[in-house]
Amino acid sequence: MIKINERTPFYFIASVSLFITIVLSLQDVFYSNKNFSDYYPNKGVYYGKPIHDNHIIDKLAYYFSQFTHHTLFLLFFYFFSCLLNYKSEKFFKIIAPIAMTISVLYFYFLYPKQKQSLYQLTYSSFYSHFMIIFLIFGELFYIDGFTLNETSHCLIFLVTGILVTLINYMVRGVWTYNMLRLDDVKGWALINQTILIMYFFSFMFYFFKPKKDDTNIPIWRFAPFYSQLLSIAFVLYYLIYN
Repeated sequence: MIKINERTPFYFIASVSLFITIVLSLQDVFYSNKNFSDYYPNKGVYYGKPIHDNHIIDKLAYYFSQFTHHTLFLLFFYFFSCLLNYKSEKFFKIIAPIAMTISVLYFYFLYPKQKQSLYQLTYSSFYSHFMIIFLIFGELFYIDGFTLNETSHCLIFLVTGILVTLINYMVRGVWTYNMLRLDDVKGWALINQTILIMYFFSFMFYFFKPKKDDTNIPIWRFAPFYSQLLSIAFVLYYLIYN
């Protein structure tokens, strides 16, 4: 039963707009005849092997290998559950940094290749990469806040991300975005960049909305985690400039 409160209109608009975006994104995949860098509805030889994404399994594997679509489903589940008065702030603290990271990576890596203005994007692409930023900040200031321990929870997404990437490659023989190659150093470098960007946003949210940690975990217990982040940063610096 929906109980009306001051946040209900926001949750309703967010749920409806996300649902429409999901439907349109599915339509773009299942009814598109346009090739992309990692999607080939037109039969041909790509990367030295025949590929034809005409089967429903191929289309589903491609669809769910896109991290943007993961984010849409996660956000829709969160805002729809809030509309039904089942709000989980822990879940939001996981998906908020993910959504921001996907937006940044899209505009940094993929958007320049499309050679089109922002207003020329399809509704689903525009909403899922740009408008979700406003959804995140529209909800951020209505939660209790982040603890330092919770800033690392978003990294669990990498497990599912790598898993669907492998499934997509095994089904279709194509790496996600034709960039996330898990058999190449560049692919793992991209994963490490994603880790740093995702944690940056998570820590930024902690800076905006800090919350006292009742677990009383000593700060020095976080040293191994932050040393790993520094190691990733040094490795990326070496790879990029050498």
